[in-house]
Amino acid sequence: MALKVLRLRKRLNDRTAQLEQLRADAAALDEREAQLEADIESAETVEDQAAVDAAIDEFNTDRDANDAAIAAAEEDIRSLTEELATAEAAANEARNSNPAQTGQERRNNTMPQNPETRTRFFGMTVQQRDAFMARTDIADFLTRARELLGQNRSVSGAELGIPDVMLDVLRDNMARYSKLITKVRLRTVKGKARQNIIGEVPEGVWTEAIGALNELEMSVTQIEVDGYKVGGYIAIANSYLEDDDNIGLASEIMDQLGQAIGYAVDKAIVFGDGSKKPVGIATRLAAAAQPGWWGTHQGTFSNLSATNVQTLDLAAKTGEEFFAALIGALSVASPKYSSGTPTWIMSRKTHMDIVAKALTFTAAGPLVAGMQNTMPVIGGEIIELDFVGDYTIIGGYLDLYLLAERAGAAISSSEHVRFTDDQTVFKGTARYDGKPIRGEAFVAVRYDNTAPTTSAEFATDSANAGSGS
Repeated sequence: MALKVLRLRKRLNDRTAQLEQLRADAAALDEREAQLEADIESAETVEDQAAVDAAIDEFNTDRDANDAAIAAAEEDIRSLTEELATAEAAANEARNSNPAQTGQERRNNTMPQNPETRTRFFGMTVQQRDAFMARTDIADFLTRARELLGQNRSVSGAELGIPDVMLDVLRDNMARYSKLITKVRLRTVKGKARQNIIGEVPEGVWTEAIGALNELEMSVTQIEVDGYKVGGYIAIANSYLEDDDNIGLASEIMDQLGQAIGYAVDKAIVFGDGSKKPVGIATRLAAAAQPGWWGTHQGTFSNLSATNVQTLDLAAKTGEEFFAALIGALSVASPKYSSGTPTWIMSRKTHMDIVAKALTFTAAGPLVAGMQNTMPVIGGEIIELDFVGDYTIIGGYLDLYLLAERAGAAISSSEHVRFTDDQTVFKGTARYDGKPIRGEAFVAVRYDNTAPTTSAEFATDSANAGSGS
């Protein structure tokens, strides 16, 4: 039975390595796609266009093959993981029934584990978690973390090269920590990035069949994003690092870093002021004059502070009267250029207040049951975030917000910073920038006869106070 388990582990590790290579190939295909986009724009002659067409056909073939190979590898890994779990369970049962084992060995085999740690690990099944933790690169990372605390105290502050698979887990779980990152237009970029925006579609001109064609005008503007660092450090009690439970260590590190970074990203998407951070939706809407963060090629600035920032007096209204006015205000958000549905951001109290107002309908059942996390009538998911003021709704078409990810997470560690507290400090960082692509796609409404708050206090950058950085 032990040989079968070893064989399955070997096959699983090999297939996982193949999947990593396929995903690396997919990243290279993304770069090819970007180059092809540039080639399309630069192609002038018929020969150039033919060459580009051929390259596109070849790219599509390669992309389809890569997608199919990734899907097959993921299915194989899932199957092997389940088979391995079954084999390991059978092996454990065989050991437990072996009378040659000592009483302590049998107790170790049957001792119940912490259910939170053992059954819930970043959305993975038990089998997927075990396979993840069994990877050589993950085990090496965790070993290096302990060595900082143990015999290798001279490694103070050294980078703990996190394996790519761990970065993927942290990024995947940003969707749990950041409620908005899956709604916006997220792009991974290197260096400065530009999002081209095609202007109004020109109208064709009718003329005689033999008449000359009229020249049409087409405008192109650009949103440019750079990259700012978000993160901080957290202190982990050395008892966690000394524990032999790898899963507890990995959970503690990734969970706390993910929460800190994800919360800051969400807040910046809504209220970022563009100063060493992204420009938020509310910030764009509140700008009455062209601000400093407006790009050179971003097109003509439009003042939306009167049309898309609205104050309503609906606190005492309920039912149809309330929703008719509220939905009329929210409908100002324009779906032009959007390929999705709207998203509405509000506090928990606001969400529950809207639900309560719907209860006054005589036939309220279908409406209340249907809304839950969806805005009535006009649709769109409701997302609760505690930094949005009560009775305030901010949102619109979030796929028209560009969030550029310049770098994934990096972790370094030192046990000297809080040596006397018996703690090791881990540092976590990520780099993002972002801007609304089209301000007209968003709206901010407050319905208790008070102007909506379009800014927020961010955590103080006390570490760089007075440095000018």
